[in-house]
Order: sequence, then C-alpha cells, then structure tokens
Amino acid sequence: MPRSKICFMVVLHMSRKLFLPATVCALVLAGIAQTQQSPATQSAPAQAPAPPAPAAGQQPKTTYESATVLKITSRLVVVDVVALDHKGQPVTDLTAADFTVLEEGKEQKIGAFSFQHPVATPGGTAALTPPIKLPPHMFTNVPRYSTGGALNVILLDALNTQMTNQAYAKEQMIKFLAKIPAGQPVAVYALGTRLRLLQDFTNDPAALKEAIAHLKDKSSALLNNPTGGPELDLFGPGIFDGLPAQMQQRILVFQAEQVSQQTDLRVRLTLEALVSIARTLSGYPGRKNLIWVSETFPIVIIPDGNLASGASSMRDYSASVAAAATILTDAQVAVYPVDAKGLTNAGFYSVGSNTTSTGQYVGNTVRGGGLGAELSKESDQNVATRSTMNDLAERTGGKAFYNGNDLDNSIFKSIEDGSTYYTLAYSPENKDWNGKFRKITIKSKRSGVKLRYRLGYFAVNPKSYAKLDDKQRAIDLGQALSLDFPISTALPFRVGVYPPSAESHNHVTINYAIDPHAVSFELREDGLQHASVDCAAEVYSMKGQTVKTDLNGITADLKPEDFQKIMRGFLPCGEIFDLAPGQYMLRVGVRDNGSGLTGTTNATLTVPLSTPADAKPEDKKP
Repeated sequence: MPRSKICFMVVLHMSRKLFLPATVCALVLAGIAQTQQSPATQSAPAQAPAPPAPAAGQQPKTTYESATVLKITSRLVVVDVVALDHKGQPVTDLTAADFTVLEEGKEQKIGAFSFQHPVATPGGTAALTPPIKLPPHMFTNVPRYSTGGALNVILLDALNTQMTNQAYAKEQMIKFLAKIPAGQPVAVYALGTRLRLLQDFTNDPAALKEAIAHLKDKSSALLNNPTGGPELDLFGPGIFDGLPAQMQQRILVFQAEQVSQQTDLRVRLTLEALVSIARTLSGYPGRKNLIWVSETFPIVIIPDGNLASGASSMRDYSASVAAAATILTDAQVAVYPVDAKGLTNAGFYSVGSNTTSTGQYVGNTVRGGGLGAELSKESDQNVATRSTMNDLAERTGGKAFYNGNDLDNSIFKSIEDGSTYYTLAYSPENKDWNGKFRKITIKSKRSGVKLRYRLGYFAVNPKSYAKLDDKQRAIDLGQALSLDFPISTALPFRVGVYPPSAESHNHVTINYAIDPHAVSFELREDGLQHASVDCAAEVYSMKGQTVKTDLNGITADLKPEDFQKIMRGFLPCGEIFDLAPGQYMLRVGVRDNGSGLTGTTNATLTVPLSTPADAKPEDKKP
C-alpha cells in the first residue's frame, strides 16, 4: 500500500496513490478556512478565526486550529426527559438533584444536565442561523441551521395511508399552520415510494403552507385498498361464494400472502425513511421531534385463522422496528405518531364499504368466517397498528396520538410536548459493550411529576460496525449516496469539487476535509492513533441517472504529534477520476469504518469541453 504526504505533511496510508498538487491543496485549505465559522455541531468544537488565504505562489500555513486538541473517548448516554404535572403542563424548575437515573436497576451518576425550552426573538421567530456562504466549488454537510431549542419534522406518509385520509391530513396540516407555535422551526417531508423534503426548517407559515399545497395526493401501490373503501374484489358480488370450497381456500391463501408481501415492502421502505431522517438530523444538536402522520403499519401481521395451516401470512417486524428506534434515539429523535384515520367506527358498517372508490356498488362482502371473523380481523389490524405507534413512541421518548379527529391539535401538542425538556447524560458504570438492551429508569424526587423518556439503549461497541458483513456495509453506503435519500450529517466534512485543469492533468479532483473529532481514532499498543475512513462519490446526470461511482479511502496510523495536528485541523481524503464534458450532480460522502458514522452532501460540477493546456496555477480562484 503506497504512502503519500498530504497537505501538512501528516503521513497517512492511502488505499491508492492520490494526486494532490500543492496548489490544489492550498485552495482546499483556503476554502476550508473561509467556512470555519459555520454553526457548530455536538461533535465539532468551535473553530479559531481563520487566517487569510495565501497569496498566489505562497505556501499556505498549515495550522487551522480548533480550540480543542485532546480527544476524549468516554462514552455518554444522553436521555431527554419530558416532565409534566398532574394537569399535563410542563414542570420547568427541576434541578439535577431532583432526578435519579437507573440503568438495569443500578443508580448512575448524572454527568451533565440542562433544561431546554422554546426561545423566540423579539420578532417572534426562532433564532435560526442562516446557511453559511461557501466559495466556488466548495460544499459541506454541516447543519444549515442552528437554534437554541428543539427542531420539529413533520412526515406526511402517503405510502401507508389511503388517499381519502391523505386529503384529510393535508387539510388538518393547513389548519395547524394557522396556529404554529412561535419560535418553533418546522421542516416537512413526504413519504411515497421515496422520501422527499418539501420544506427545510422554517418558522414561516406561508412557506410551509405553500409546500403542503403543492403536495398531490397519490395512491400507494403497496396498499390493498389505496383509494379507500373496501378491499379490492377481483370477482364481483356473489361470484366468490359460488366457487368450490377448495378453490375459495386457495384464493384466500393467495390473497393473504400477497398482502403480507406488500406489507414487507412497505415496512422496509418506511423504516429506511425513518432511519434516513435520523441520519439527516443527527448532526443537529439537541432534541428533534418527528411527527409522523400516517395510518402506520403493524409490528405483527396476525394470521387469518380461517386459512389453511400452510399459509405463511405471519410476519413479525418488532426486531426491525427496534433497530430503527435505536438509530432514532442515538440521533436524539423522538417519534410522535399521529393516526391519519382519526376516529372511525368498524369499516364493515361504513357507507364506503358498500361501494368501490369509483362508485360501483358491491355490498358488504364477507368471506371465510362470516361477520364475526371480519370484525375480528379489523380489530386485530387496529391493535397491531396502534401497537407499532405506541412502541416507537415509547422507545424514543415521544407520544402516540390516535382515536381523535383533530389532527391539527395532535400535531400542535406533539410540538408543544417535545419542546420543553431536560437533558441528562451519564457514563454507564457497566463498561461491557455486549450489544444487549439496557433498560433506563428515571425517577423524580418531587411527588406528582410524570416523566417520559426513552426506554433504554443497546450497549453496542462503537467499533462493532467494522465487523459487519461487507455486503451490508456496501448497502448502507449505497443508500447514503442515493439521491432518493436526504443527506447525512453524522460525520461533518467540507469538500472541494474541482473540474479538470492543467494542474490536475485534466482530471476531476475531489478533496475532502473531515472533522477529526467525529472520527473514531483508536490508540493501540504501538503508541499510534489508528482510523479508517472511506470517501466516495456517486456521479449523476442532470436527469438523475448514475454515470459513475468512485470510492477511495485512507488508513491513518498517526504518531502523537501528527495526531495533534490532525485534531487542530482536519482529516484529508481525496478522489481523482475522469468525466466526459457536461453538467453533473454528485452525492459525495465520507464514512468512518470504525463507528459507521456517515456524512454526505450534494454537489454540482461542470466539465468544460476543453481545458487550456497553458493554464497557470495562479489563474485558479478558490
């Protein structure tokens, strides 16, 4: 494996030889320096003022130092706690001494404590820091907004919601915007076959209303009755009952298996979306409230007792839901599911049960067990879906809302509930990271106070990601680089994406500057700090078609003095490849191979028809 000296003479092992001319490196450093005053994340300390960019031909200074030099490796468990009195109102005067934290029944020492509540500026708006301005060819995934309180994300779920309820949810959402709380930033996502960002964080009701108004209702291809009304009948009234009993049984088994397979795919797409939102929000400090407006999906598909014993209609998604909840809690995301159906009676007695979505009369069709079995089946489905809502809410410290027609009020209460909270942090006394679930219990010494918080966490070794199957790691990186998913902010970085030039020998050059404080360095017996990071780029045409995928990586084995230099600056990585002339969209990203933390962002690139062979380095502007 060849070695290269990069930028400020820190020796890193490269997975392949990387061409980084001194001038290009200087431009990256200059660009990075101009962005050091961006909003800080929890994992990135405040940066010192940047020195001026070097003059053409000068060797740039190499010390773009941060205030923090030492890397502390102690592990903290962070728990957000909502405290309410007997009237359901927030309790705002508790101190750390009023709380007792237990892990698996053993008391833990609270190492950090804070109280968070909404703060509005005199104008009544949230203290949102505007996005940083970057020089040409420079991009970053550093969170665009900073606020002193909780952030709120509303997810309108069309994948798991009938069209009639989608329209109702939109109406209620617009009604909610008329009374949006002051100082509460909100972002809106929509989920169909893919996840879309409709509106980034804002407290402007007009911008949110416009985003909702442009959202079109769309039937889900993975629901058996996507437009509402009764389940689709392939035979018509009376035809099914005239079939032989054995054929009826086969048809019922086939339909049950078809529904199960559709649900499998819906659950996978939904959990992928929830995890993607968590990764997008992970770089933002503090609590994030995810208000999920949906008819939801079940943890378990309960098998139909009237089917043949060989029917494989049983599905259990509890393990997948638990895994998604873990990623959400790690990112400090609390889930507030809101049932889009509202308050309904048994569907069999509904007027809509007598007609299809096109208005065709079908009557109340009952199959395989009579009316009692039909009502029992619907009841089981409601129990299963609400079980999912409660499970996700309890695991993440949120609250589920259902059996109510005032969805606007449920959204309002979700934001209100998750905006005033206490944050407790402790270092577990049990240092055995065996991957098992550890239950957290928090008590208040003040009587009459009701607490809500996440159930616990999985004691996963931060280094366990490196032991995952290569195929699963490739899938994770592929999703992160897909334009169908939002960007990830867990691993902050800045990147320069440069078109071909004479100094780069007419190659496209991508230079990454990774926040070293978020990288899992490991001090080994050889006295060196070790880390492994991948950097990758997925190149798309302007129509969204994949053109090229490029992957590179670095393995750092750093002496103490070199490690200190890295911690005062950044960890570099880079890629070089060729592209035909044209305009491109890129999803560029970095991944810590020790912890699995990933950061991605979008970039644009124009490759000119030709590059002047006599271009001088000083002609290149950062």
